[in-house]
Amino acid sequence: MNNYQSLKDIVYNHISEKINSGTLKPNESINEAAICAELKISRTPVREALMKLSFEGFIEYIPRRGFFTQKLTLERVRGIYQIIGNLEALAACLALRHPEHLDINELHRIVNDMDDVINLRQYEVYNQLQYHFHYMILKASCNEDLVRLVSTLKKTFMRQASVYQSPEYDIHQMVINMNNEHRHIVELIEAKDEQALRTMFADVHWNEKYADHFTYM
Repeated sequence: MNNYQSLKDIVYNHISEKINSGTLKPNESINEAAICAELKISRTPVREALMKLSFEGFIEYIPRRGFFTQKLTLERVRGIYQIIGNLEALAACLALRHPEHLDINELHRIVNDMDDVINLRQYEVYNQLQYHFHYMILKASCNEDLVRLVSTLKKTFMRQASVYQSPEYDIHQMVINMNNEHRHIVELIEAKDEQALRTMFADVHWNEKYADHFTYM
C-alpha cells in the first residue's frame, strides 16, 4: 500500500511541476497515456494523482473529455486570500490556547532572517521563510485538518503565481510591508490579543490587494 501511495505522489509531483514550470499551458489537455509512458507506470496511479489534483483545484476534469489545466483568475485568487485569511486567523487564535507549541523566539528569528534576505532582494528565500513562519503558527493550532486545508489552498495559487507585475521597487517595498506585518503578528501573539490577531490575519495580512502583484497561469 505504501509503494502504491508513493507512485501516486510521484505522479502528483511530476504533473504539478509541469504546471508550475509552464510546460503544461493554461486550458491544455493532460495526456494520461503520455504520462504513463514517460514515468513507466500503469494508469491507476496516474488517474489517482489526476483526481487529487482536480479536487485541489490545480486542474479540471470534464466528463468524456478528460483533465485540463486551469487558468487561475485574479478573482479566484482574491477569494482564496479571503478564505486563507480567516482560516489563519482561526489557527492563530487556537495556537494561543497551546502556548507550549508556540516558539516565540523562533518566530522572531525568522522575521529577522526575512529582513536580511529582503535587504539582499532574495525574494525566493523570503518566500520560503515566510511559508515556514505561517506553517509554525498553523501547526501550533493543533488542528491537523485546518493545517491540511490551508496548505492545500495555498498550493492552489502558489504553484501558479509566477511573475510579479509590479516594478522591482514596488516588490521590495511590498515585502518590507509584509514582514513588518509578520513582526506585528508575533507581538500580538506575545500579547495574547485574540481579537487583534483575527483582524490582522483576515483583514490586513491576507488582504486581497497582495494578490494583485502577481500574474497567474
